[in-house]
Amino acid sequence: MFDFNVEILHDNDLIHVNLSNYIKNKTVLLCPGINSMHYPTLDYYNYLHDLLESYKLDEILLINHTDDLFFHMHIGSHFPNFTTVTDRKQNYIKELKQHKKMQSSQTELATKWAFQQLLHDGKEQGFWQQPLSEQWNSFLQKKDVIKSILQAKSQVNTPRSQIAKVLQKLHKTQETSDIYNLIAVNWLKVSADGWALLKELGPWVYYFNLYKNSELESILPPIDKNYHKYQV
Repeated sequence: MFDFNVEILHDNDLIHVNLSNYIKNKTVLLCPGINSMHYPTLDYYNYLHDLLESYKLDEILLINHTDDLFFHMHIGSHFPNFTTVTDRKQNYIKELKQHKKMQSSQTELATKWAFQQLLHDGKEQGFWQQPLSEQWNSFLQKKDVIKSILQAKSQVNTPRSQIAKVLQKLHKTQETSDIYNLIAVNWLKVSADGWALLKELGPWVYYFNLYKNSELESILPPIDKNYHKYQV
């Protein structure tokens, strides 16, 4: 796996590299560069950036499976420490589909599949993913996530009752449309505080298996032995 060429942005130029050689002797986290224009994804990327600063992780690679070269500029403007990768032939997602025995089409996986793959010297150390179907039911089963949402200190000092109302509104929207296309978060009608709150809830709702991933963090050694992982 990984023995194919990709394009990586380096010093503002796209260079061709063999992915297997590039990640050799490194500890890297591979994530798909999908939905990167949406608030929940950018907030989720902030979490990934915190991992890069707090743990012994050589690189975070965001892999894009389209010809959209603006992806590199967009991510670079927000997260210059990320490594952006273009895989035009979709070799990575093709091999990962086979390796994980995914039944969805390659096109759907390339555009919708959110995951984290932790590698050391090209060998998988861990893999976590978001479901491609029944997302809302899966979210409701994550009792620890819902508890964290309700207990987290809101940046806008919103009471738990308002948090619950926003979750209820999302659930109602889910019954009439697919909120997991990440468009709903841009048009859902809430109050000013509710809008700010929705931005806070975004990564919890849309990336509930990946955001504040305690399993991933338990594998990565911290940079500072006195470092304490963020607690909500």
